[in-house]
Amino acid sequence: MNLTKQGPARRQLASAIAAGALLLALTAGTAVAQNSDIRIGFTPKFLKDDFQTLMLDLSKKAFAAKGFTLVGAPDPNGDIAAQVDGLENLMANGANVIVFAPLDAAGIVPAIKKANETNVLVFSIDDGPAGGKVTATVRADNLGAGVQGAKEMVKRLQGKACWSDNSCIVLELQGAQTTPNGLDRSNGFSQTLHDLAPKVTLIQRPTEWTADMAADATQNVITQNPSLNGIFMASELMASAVNAQLTAAGKGAAVGDPDSVIRVAIDGTPQGLQLIRDKALDATVSQPLGDYATKTAELIDLVFHGGKIEIGPRDDGQVIDTPVGPQYQLNATLVTGDNVDTPTLWGNQVGK
Repeated sequence: MNLTKQGPARRQLASAIAAGALLLALTAGTAVAQNSDIRIGFTPKFLKDDFQTLMLDLSKKAFAAKGFTLVGAPDPNGDIAAQVDGLENLMANGANVIVFAPLDAAGIVPAIKKANETNVLVFSIDDGPAGGKVTATVRADNLGAGVQGAKEMVKRLQGKACWSDNSCIVLELQGAQTTPNGLDRSNGFSQTLHDLAPKVTLIQRPTEWTADMAADATQNVITQNPSLNGIFMASELMASAVNAQLTAAGKGAAVGDPDSVIRVAIDGTPQGLQLIRDKALDATVSQPLGDYATKTAELIDLVFHGGKIEIGPRDDGQVIDTPVGPQYQLNATLVTGDNVDTPTLWGNQVGK
């Protein structure tokens, strides 16, 4: 626009627009400068599996996008004492926000209390601590994931002959019931299965998240119940061992075969997604790993600038109150052969 050919009113309007743009730029610059004062200390549980490695990578990207400063992200390698030491060292080196995936709910408490004493913000990812005060915990709605697993199990059982004569038998391979994730997944699955299909026989067996215990339980239950119709696994880490037992028992028919044992799990690992493609797993419930990082960064930004995390439902989940502080529970995603190749599933982002 050539201002020399415009009237006074238009020149004033153009000046106002230019001033507004300058103010917006200055404001944005101030926000970035303020966010650079947010100094993050992060620790995963370990970096020996795809989930934790991707969680770290996505978190770094989410923090960088917000303009945060990353003080460090040491790998405790599965050692809770090393995780606590790492967080305390990060705080000593200037971190005013700590973010971690707790290796042990009780063992992480000393680091949280240290942060509480020095007014450092505390964010726990994937699981909650047993004490201290957190600014927020960000995790999947594991109860809801169990509910989704049960609904899918019932939907598939309805296509089996056992449904019409009320003879269906389902094995639930539980995660550790001493962990919030294990307890929530089991409660969500078992209660929903009972509500939707009260005549289905449910057999529950503990696994402590181990493939060996899952394999032993599967072998024993098949021996005692040769007409087993479905297996729910609290984690796909058990799936290959369970499939081996089914094959050994002559019950390894592929998904879609009338004689197949329905297999539903939780996690959404790359291996689990491949099992779905190979028709060796009917469905899984994928954890919202990508959202863990972006949601945590969003909440850090909110609280650091004086905002409050309100309790209540959200479009992407819900925020509940817990004894240690607010917990943001993100919705998980049911995955079947129809949507297994969706790029946003975390299992499809590994190595990308």
